[in-house]
Amino acid sequence: MPSITRRLPMRCARAIVRTALAGLALGLAVSASSAQQKEVTVSVLSAPFGTATYVLCSALEQISKKEHPWLRVVASETPGFVFNLKKLDVEPALRKTTVIGSGPALIGLATQGQKPFDKKYAAPKLIGNINIVAVWLASLDDKLKGGADVGGKRLALGKSAQINWAVLPRAVVENGWGAKTNVQYLGPKPAIAALLDGKADLAIVGGYVNPSNGNLALAPPTLELVATGRKLNHLSFGTEAVKKTVPKGYRITPYTVKAGSVQGLGRSLETFIDTSSWTVDASFPEDIAYELAKLIIKNIGKFGEYHAMGKLMSAQGLVYGWDVADIHPGALKAYKEAGIIK
Repeated sequence: MPSITRRLPMRCARAIVRTALAGLALGLAVSASSAQQKEVTVSVLSAPFGTATYVLCSALEQISKKEHPWLRVVASETPGFVFNLKKLDVEPALRKTTVIGSGPALIGLATQGQKPFDKKYAAPKLIGNINIVAVWLASLDDKLKGGADVGGKRLALGKSAQINWAVLPRAVVENGWGAKTNVQYLGPKPAIAALLDGKADLAIVGGYVNPSNGNLALAPPTLELVATGRKLNHLSFGTEAVKKTVPKGYRITPYTVKAGSVQGLGRSLETFIDTSSWTVDASFPEDIAYELAKLIIKNIGKFGEYHAMGKLMSAQGLVYGWDVADIHPGALKAYKEAGIIK
């Protein structure tokens, strides 16, 4: 039987051959290009072992191995975000190869040299948010409504160095409400115990949010408090109080927790959010920042396979609470390509 090319006019046969050869050449070029791309390793300084941030940074490591041809993420445990910022500052050699866990509120304090920092630090740029935290105050006394009622009351907060659970709520109480309280730095779980034992009038509570749909997952100590069945009075900080606090150097974003998000919460709750985020030095290579942000965006739905907090991650949430100017240019390119930022 004659071949297909022999049955076609000579010009057509030649065209088919040329096309086939061109396709083969292109395929070989792409394969060669892929083979020439060397593996690039990026270190991630995360957070203490067992925290949601630590687990989700480890998840990014696993995702990079499975989903990217040459970018490799290696995550490691650290004492926390303050340590991360300081390490990047004292070891310049790490700045072009290292991602650190941090957040806008902490960065705001670092750039001003406020406690827990001893000097001013350069602000890292955003790659993407890991999780978003909303906190507020709860009481067993339903007569406490806001700033005018809490003066002199015993306020149980997290440890003094905990940004979300101590530094920020105290800042809103004092700067937004203008109230002076008897602050006790206990830790999130002991703060709940103090409230239940009558040793505190107010305690810090909160959870993790997905701003795209308003979903909320309570932090374990708050979940334990709700599970007691006690009638709780959730105090709304109020958007105006949050806005008054920002000029004092605290980079927080107003946020409204939906009614019904917490058992017994029959109204919306105006408070604020802070984020745990992947950030890098301004000198971090743009092409690697682009690939890293693209990897996270593309696989945003996979983080929930590693930790419950990962189920709250969303494409829009990756940049929530940040100004465009604070996003690394490489990551910004990826967000614009994905239509997340116009």
